[in-house]
Amino acid sequence: MVRVDLFLSGLTACIALIGYLPLLAHLGLFARVFFPAALLAGVYLYYSGRALPGRVLTPFSILLFVYLASGFSVSRLVPVTADLLVVFLGVRLLGERSGRHYLQAFALSLFCLAASSLFEMSALFLVYLFALLLLLAVALVLLTFHAQDEAILLTRHEAKKVVTVALLMPVVALPLLLFFFFILPRTQYPLWNFLKTPAEKRIGFSDTVKPGSAPAVSAVKGVVLRALSPKVPEEKLYWRGVVLNSFKNDAWVRKGVPGEIDSVPAGERVTQEIYPERSQSAYLPALNVGRAVSGLRNDASTDGVFVARRPLDQKVKYVAESALSDVIRVRGLDRAFYLELPGNISQRMRAKGREVAQKGGSTVQRMRLLENFFRGQRLTYANSGMAVGADPLDSFLFDKKRGNCEYFASSYAILLRLAGVPSRLVGGYRGGIYNDIGGYYLVTEDMAHVWVEAYEDGVGWRFVDPSAWALGAVRGTQAAGFAKYVDMAGFYWDKAVVTYDLEKQIALVREAGSRVRNLHLPEKSGKGLLIVMLVAVPLALVAIWIRRRPPSVEARLLRRMLRVAGRRHPGEMGEGEGLFELAARLDDPHLTRFASIYGSAVYRDRSLSREEVAQLEEIIWLASQHLP
Repeated sequence: MVRVDLFLSGLTACIALIGYLPLLAHLGLFARVFFPAALLAGVYLYYSGRALPGRVLTPFSILLFVYLASGFSVSRLVPVTADLLVVFLGVRLLGERSGRHYLQAFALSLFCLAASSLFEMSALFLVYLFALLLLLAVALVLLTFHAQDEAILLTRHEAKKVVTVALLMPVVALPLLLFFFFILPRTQYPLWNFLKTPAEKRIGFSDTVKPGSAPAVSAVKGVVLRALSPKVPEEKLYWRGVVLNSFKNDAWVRKGVPGEIDSVPAGERVTQEIYPERSQSAYLPALNVGRAVSGLRNDASTDGVFVARRPLDQKVKYVAESALSDVIRVRGLDRAFYLELPGNISQRMRAKGREVAQKGGSTVQRMRLLENFFRGQRLTYANSGMAVGADPLDSFLFDKKRGNCEYFASSYAILLRLAGVPSRLVGGYRGGIYNDIGGYYLVTEDMAHVWVEAYEDGVGWRFVDPSAWALGAVRGTQAAGFAKYVDMAGFYWDKAVVTYDLEKQIALVREAGSRVRNLHLPEKSGKGLLIVMLVAVPLALVAIWIRRRPPSVEARLLRRMLRVAGRRHPGEMGEGEGLFELAARLDDPHLTRFASIYGSAVYRDRSLSREEVAQLEEIIWLASQHLP
């Protein structure tokens, strides 16, 4: 036998855990520790047959509210509310176990799960939600038994049947949930954004480059973006983010682009559907060189930089059109602007710049001379042991000879300017892990990269990556086997659910309307066919409903009893034999008792009462337990 109260208490603990776990990473220390302690205390109280009374829990809850509410502020409203929900859920587990208190625990668990979506809306949320719905369905059905009798016992067969029926309810409701997901209105920007501080997430590149600020940098593997795109050659896998064209306090910075009237990259066209991770950056990276960005309001510059009009502090997507080009043609370049120099340049670098300017007659020759110089220096690409101090670029080129992409690009661009060649830095990402299963690139923060663009008269801006001349230069990587499927699941969750907004809904409606308009029927038969469908389909549905509608309670009980009798007396059931005749001939006490109760109602033209239905159900169950 199964104790309903024990079963219900166990389900309540599981439901409470499902509400707590999604919030665990976002809770304060007190709430994080209080809930498991309250859960364990609740288990102890249950098995010891006790519970904390309301006169204790009510003032205790008030004190907890005052303590947690003292941390309320506009920026911390959501975290403090989450702490309160979890703490109140823990308090509820310590109290009495009545129907009202069980319902309160269920409601608090739902609120906790909903609150977790304010912090993160990952694919795991769907797992928690579906598990919670399944457990709630079973718990609510058991609660109806518990409300009748707290000490009620169910047989294993009955408990199995209750659980099966309860689990079917959320499964049956799933198509309706999907229907409402597609049609209910929503906004692209969460309504709670103004209540919480946006999640801070370091991006892989910066709008300031100053080599020598630290002797080492750490490689962070966090995801920056995923881009649905055809596979492109490895040497073209550069994601353009920002262009740095001037100096401030000896650091490369971005200033307004002067004098460029036109900017046209030429090359193979590639379209990417890009899903960036949350960050405080507003730059919209795209394959080098981006021509246009749509899907997000943005401002475009003639140097191929696109900036969203608000930080990317939520899950969004945009579509980028790029030309895989090593050259950007421009008109009206301001040469003086791109020849400006920082205040601190060593004498050795100045001498090298003059030497290159004297030996190289053209821009291409000067670029080749500098490339030979970099290769001859046998520079090593490294993220540690880099030069720092008053003149880190001089130390990098002539002494330590160790540095990352910032050292290579910055020193090369300054030497170009010293040699009279306009130059600028481009910050973004180098490489990407291509997921062949999902058909998209995964770009991580450790792929952050800086390269150079040098201007050649009559040609335009030429792409140059000085880091490629280093010893130990790093190339792209491939995704691990199982990791591909895990990342793909999360990516398509974001694509199908998190970034599903009103724009997509309108697009689906327009597409459906377009298909209906393009549906052509023969002129003569079209109207007749439509009329036949309008009449025949409803009639067919009514006929199916009449044929398959559930029988009455009386008919269903009789059918079940006869089925059990057939198993108790195999081969002895006669065709067309009445219930009383059958009971008398078989001398079956269960069948005789069933016929007596059943006949006293049905054969007197009245429906069975609730008590009689319960008695007949019990007779059928007892008969099924004593089969030969």
